[in-house]
Formats: sequence, C-alpha cells, structure tokens
Amino acid sequence: MSYIDFISSLSNDDKENYNKYSKIRGAQQYRIIYETLCKVDSNVTYKDINSFIILDKAIKDILFTYLGTLEETIRNDILSKFDFESPEGLKDKYKYFNNKFPKTKCIRKNVISYEVTEFYKRFALTFGGMVLFIKEFMKDEYDCEKLDAIVNLRNNVMHHSPLLFNCNFESTAINTMIGINALVDMLPASYKTSVITKLKVPNESTKKNLAPVYHCLLLFKEN
Repeated sequence: MSYIDFISSLSNDDKENYNKYSKIRGAQQYRIIYETLCKVDSNVTYKDINSFIILDKAIKDILFTYLGTLEETIRNDILSKFDFESPEGLKDKYKYFNNKFPKTKCIRKNVISYEVTEFYKRFALTFGGMVLFIKEFMKDEYDCEKLDAIVNLRNNVMHHSPLLFNCNFESTAINTMIGINALVDMLPASYKTSVITKLKVPNESTKKNLAPVYHCLLLFKEN
C-alpha cells in the first residue's frame, strides 16, 4: 500500500491525530517511519507509526537535558584553564571557533574558580565551536571521536531530526546509540546511570504499544 493510500484509509480518530501532530512533527517523519516499517513487515498500523513518533519526542526531551549538562561541564572546564593574554583588539563575544577567533592571544592559565577573566567575558562558543577549540588546544584531554559522535547526536536533537530513522527509510538506532553511549561516557559520574535508566522508560512503553515485529527498530531491543 502506498503512503497516500495508507493515510487515506485511516479511521476518523487516527486522521484527527495525524492532522494535528503532523503539523508539529512534520508529515515527512510519518512517511519515513511508515516506509521503514514496511521493509520489516507490510502490516503497518497507525498505532505503530504513532508509537515511534511519541518515542522519538520522548528521547529528544531526555537527551536535551543531558546534552545541556555536558555542554556546561565542558564549557566550565575550558574556562578554568584558559584566558586571553590581553584584552586589546578583542571583540565582545566569540560564538564561532573560526579565523576570527584570536588563537594567538589564547593562553593556558590556572584560573581561580571565581575569577571573571577576559576569556570568560568573551566566551560564547557553540558546542561545535567548543569541540573545535578542544581539538586545537586540549586534544590530549578529551576523546575527540566521542565528541564528534555527540556533536552529531546533539545536532539531530536540537534540529528536531528523527533519531531512529533516516530519509533513506533506514533504521538509525545503532548510530543514535553510539552518540548516547559517547554522551554517557563524557558526563560527570553522578549523571551517567540516570541517562540510560530514563531512556528505557519510553522505550518499554513503546514496546507495549508496538507490534512485536517492529521491536527490532527500538533504541533498546532487550526484553
């Protein structure tokens, strides 16, 4: 059955749900999920698709908090170790780590925890910018491969891209888990366990509402 025929055949309740939430999540996501599920088994129901829509949103909501925690942690680590040698010729803020960032003025320094340095005043790097900064000045202190995986995960979360499927109608759960595991590894110790624990809650709820044949597309596949 084509996607258009599938949508046309929905019950009134399902059509109402689709018309409401596809305007928020994007009709493209519904089609991507439908086409991917059809590759596993053609007996797709709207409940199956909607279960993945709800799961995707729940995963993003959880990851948003922990990605923010990691970003703050890395930011404070950088700010505690660097300063600008002098304020002369500096801009008010540096959001991007590019050719305008004054690398030659950036120096290592044991910063007092409460000191408001010139670096602190002007530091506004995006997460991607911080990763580039780390690769330039702190590559021996971080696992840059894991940081790259986290950047990819963060971009998908912040840009509201599907986390479990892609535009080629393929499952991306494995790649998403690579990013999540990298995030867990990088987080402060007190946050590590709670990420997976919280992510498993919507995963299990989805499993109960999903035809068993599609369990292979979930984030966590164990019973």
